[in-house]
Amino acid sequence: MVRIQDRLASASCRDVVRCLAERCTQRTRSGKPYCPDHVEQHPYVQELQAMLVQQRNEIDQVARLGVRAVDTEGLTANELLLQLKLYGDRTVERLARDMQLDVSVVEAYARALARDGKATLARTRRGHVQVTLAPEVHVHVPAPGEGALEHRQRKSS
Repeated sequence: MVRIQDRLASASCRDVVRCLAERCTQRTRSGKPYCPDHVEQHPYVQELQAMLVQQRNEIDQVARLGVRAVDTEGLTANELLLQLKLYGDRTVERLARDMQLDVSVVEAYARALARDGKATLARTRRGHVQVTLAPEVHVHVPAPGEGALEHRQRKSS
């Protein structure tokens, strides 16, 4: 009779490989190419990091230049549209809190999306700007486990 511990040990030994990073001798599990110390060398991680830098640069530009710097096809605009799709109408202030962005940046995105017909803007009774997803706009809701890269690759195909 094979003990469970022996079975687990032999199964994990089959999947162990060495890290692909130069001069690294650490073992990895489950066929992963890099150990935790070198995971940033993985092409997927590098692509994610580049996307985040690009998004941060765009947000900084929007903070400086306003509506004219907004990419309504970009990651931040799509995140805003996804917020509206999932949770319904939102004020600019609420979107700013949820997205962890400055109110002025979110307002610029909202105005640009409204200009492109992807959202509509209205005033609440208290005078806040409310953003509503335009009815004809299709927003992709990622499936569980689907990352931004898979969505971008599928969208560009």
